[in-house]
Amino acid sequence: MLTLSLKMSWGAKRRRLARLFATGCVLLYATCDAAAGEGRQIPTAPAEFLALVNPVGDDQIDDSFMKKMARMYKRKCKSCHGVDGDGKGSKAEFFEIKPAAFSAPGYLANRKDGQLFWILMNGSEGTEMIAKGPGTRDNMTELEIWSVIAYMRRVYTR
Repeated sequence: MLTLSLKMSWGAKRRRLARLFATGCVLLYATCDAAAGEGRQIPTAPAEFLALVNPVGDDQIDDSFMKKMARMYKRKCKSCHGVDGDGKGSKAEFFEIKPAAFSAPGYLANRKDGQLFWILMNGSEGTEMIAKGPGTRDNMTELEIWSVIAYMRRVYTR
Protein backbone atom coordinates (compact mmCIF):
# COMPACT_ATOMS: atom_id res chain seq x y z
CA MET A 1 0.00 0.00 0.00
CA LEU A 2 1.27 3.45 -0.87
CA THR A 3 1.37 5.95 1.95
CA LEU A 4 2.91 9.36 1.77
CA SER A 5 3.89 11.16 4.90
CA LEU A 6 1.95 14.30 5.63
CA LYS A 7 5.27 15.90 6.56
CA MET A 8 6.60 15.51 3.01
CA SER A 9 6.48 18.56 0.78
CA TRP A 10 4.24 18.48 -2.29
CA GLY A 11 7.29 18.38 -4.57
CA ALA A 12 8.77 15.43 -2.66
CA LYS A 13 5.43 13.59 -2.88
CA ARG A 14 5.26 14.20 -6.65
CA ARG A 15 8.83 12.95 -7.17
CA ARG A 16 8.15 9.81 -5.10
CA LEU A 17 4.93 9.11 -7.01
CA ALA A 18 6.71 9.67 -10.32
CA ARG A 19 9.47 7.20 -9.32
CA LEU A 20 6.90 4.61 -8.25
CA PHE A 21 4.95 5.07 -11.47
CA ALA A 22 8.11 4.75 -13.59
CA THR A 23 9.16 1.61 -11.71
CA GLY A 24 5.71 0.11 -12.25
CA CYS A 25 5.85 0.89 -15.98
CA VAL A 26 9.28 -0.72 -16.32
CA LEU A 27 8.12 -3.86 -14.51
CA LEU A 28 4.95 -4.07 -16.57
CA TYR A 29 6.87 -3.60 -19.83
CA ALA A 30 9.47 -6.22 -18.88
CA THR A 31 6.78 -8.73 -17.95
CA CYS A 32 4.79 -8.17 -21.16
CA ASP A 33 7.91 -8.17 -23.32
CA ALA A 34 9.17 -11.44 -21.85
CA ALA A 35 5.81 -13.13 -22.31
CA ALA A 36 5.06 -11.77 -25.78
CA GLY A 37 6.36 -14.71 -27.78
CA GLU A 38 6.62 -17.35 -25.10
CA GLY A 39 3.75 -19.69 -24.62
CA ARG A 40 1.91 -18.29 -27.62
CA GLN A 41 -0.58 -20.83 -28.83
CA ILE A 42 -0.55 -21.18 -32.61
CA PRO A 43 -4.11 -21.62 -33.87
CA THR A 44 -4.79 -25.12 -35.15
CA ALA A 45 -5.68 -25.45 -38.82
CA PRO A 46 -9.18 -26.63 -39.71
CA ALA A 47 -9.58 -30.43 -39.92
CA GLU A 48 -9.68 -30.41 -43.73
CA PHE A 49 -6.18 -28.87 -43.79
CA LEU A 50 -4.80 -31.21 -41.11
CA ALA A 51 -5.94 -34.15 -43.22
CA LEU A 52 -3.98 -32.97 -46.28
CA VAL A 53 -0.98 -35.00 -47.39
CA ASN A 54 2.00 -33.32 -48.99
CA PRO A 55 1.94 -34.20 -52.71
CA VAL A 56 5.72 -33.80 -52.91
CA GLY A 57 7.04 -37.31 -52.39
CA ASP A 58 10.50 -38.48 -51.44
CA ASP A 59 11.02 -39.66 -55.02
CA GLN A 60 10.75 -36.03 -56.20
CA ILE A 61 13.36 -34.70 -53.79
CA ASP A 62 16.79 -34.70 -55.39
CA ASP A 63 19.75 -32.31 -55.45
CA SER A 64 18.11 -30.12 -58.10
CA PHE A 65 14.89 -29.87 -56.06
CA MET A 66 16.83 -29.00 -52.88
CA LYS A 67 18.84 -26.28 -54.64
CA LYS A 68 15.69 -24.75 -56.13
CA MET A 69 13.87 -24.82 -52.78
CA ALA A 70 16.92 -23.42 -50.97
CA ARG A 71 16.69 -20.40 -53.29
CA MET A 72 12.94 -20.08 -52.66
CA TYR A 73 13.42 -20.38 -48.88
CA LYS A 74 16.11 -17.70 -49.10
CA ARG A 75 13.77 -15.35 -51.01
CA LYS A 76 10.55 -15.98 -49.08
CA CYS A 77 11.47 -17.17 -45.56
CA LYS A 78 15.08 -16.47 -44.54
CA SER A 79 14.74 -12.81 -43.58
CA CYS A 80 12.41 -13.77 -40.73
CA HIS A 81 13.15 -17.44 -39.96
CA GLY A 82 16.91 -17.27 -40.52
CA VAL A 83 19.34 -19.14 -42.73
CA ASP A 84 19.49 -21.92 -40.13
CA GLY A 85 15.71 -22.00 -39.53
CA ASP A 86 16.32 -20.77 -35.98
CA GLY A 87 13.83 -17.86 -36.11
CA LYS A 88 16.68 -15.33 -36.01
CA GLY A 89 16.50 -13.76 -39.45
CA SER A 90 17.51 -10.15 -40.07
CA LYS A 91 13.91 -8.91 -39.57
CA ALA A 92 13.18 -11.00 -36.47
CA GLU A 93 14.61 -8.48 -34.02
CA PHE A 94 11.87 -6.02 -34.97
CA PHE A 95 8.98 -8.40 -34.23
CA GLU A 96 7.14 -8.52 -30.93
CA ILE A 97 6.28 -12.18 -31.50
CA LYS A 98 9.37 -13.89 -32.82
CA PRO A 99 9.26 -16.12 -35.91
CA ALA A 100 9.06 -19.88 -35.45
CA ALA A 101 12.34 -21.73 -35.09
CA PHE A 102 11.93 -24.66 -37.47
CA SER A 103 15.24 -26.14 -36.33
CA ALA A 104 14.20 -26.32 -32.67
CA PRO A 105 14.04 -29.96 -31.56
CA GLY A 106 10.55 -31.30 -32.13
CA TYR A 107 9.13 -28.20 -33.82
CA LEU A 108 8.57 -29.76 -37.25
CA ALA A 109 8.14 -33.30 -35.93
CA ASN A 110 5.15 -32.10 -33.87
CA ARG A 111 3.37 -30.38 -36.78
CA LYS A 112 1.45 -31.90 -39.64
CA ASP A 113 2.20 -30.77 -43.17
CA GLY A 114 -1.40 -29.58 -43.43
CA GLN A 115 -0.87 -27.25 -40.44
CA LEU A 116 2.23 -25.75 -42.05
CA PHE A 117 0.44 -25.46 -45.40
CA TRP A 118 -2.48 -23.63 -43.74
CA ILE A 119 -0.14 -21.14 -42.05
CA LEU A 120 1.76 -20.46 -45.27
CA MET A 121 -1.47 -20.03 -47.21
CA ASN A 122 -3.20 -17.79 -44.64
CA GLY A 123 -0.50 -16.26 -42.48
CA SER A 124 -0.63 -16.29 -38.69
CA GLU A 125 -3.00 -13.76 -37.19
CA GLY A 126 -1.48 -11.49 -34.57
CA THR A 127 2.06 -11.97 -35.89
CA GLU A 128 4.19 -10.65 -38.72
CA MET A 129 3.69 -13.93 -40.63
CA ILE A 130 1.82 -12.91 -43.76
CA ALA A 131 -0.06 -15.16 -46.18
CA LYS A 132 2.18 -16.50 -48.94
CA GLY A 133 -0.35 -18.28 -51.19
CA PRO A 134 -1.82 -17.48 -54.59
CA GLY A 135 -3.03 -13.90 -54.95
CA THR A 136 -0.84 -12.56 -52.13
CA ARG A 137 2.23 -10.36 -52.40
CA ASP A 138 4.49 -13.44 -52.40
CA ASN A 139 2.08 -15.27 -54.73
CA MET A 140 3.45 -18.76 -54.11
CA THR A 141 1.60 -21.56 -55.85
CA GLU A 142 0.22 -24.39 -53.76
CA LEU A 143 2.90 -26.70 -55.18
CA GLU A 144 5.62 -24.22 -54.22
CA ILE A 145 4.25 -24.10 -50.67
CA TRP A 146 4.21 -27.90 -50.43
CA SER A 147 7.73 -27.98 -51.86
CA VAL A 148 9.05 -25.48 -49.31
CA ILE A 149 7.49 -27.60 -46.54
CA ALA A 150 9.26 -30.71 -47.91
CA TYR A 151 12.52 -28.73 -48.09
CA MET A 152 12.13 -27.45 -44.51
CA ARG A 153 11.47 -30.97 -43.22
CA ARG A 154 14.64 -32.25 -44.94
CA VAL A 155 16.86 -29.42 -43.72
CA TYR A 156 15.49 -28.47 -40.30
CA THR A 157 13.87 -31.51 -38.66
CA ARG A 158 15.64 -32.30 -35.38
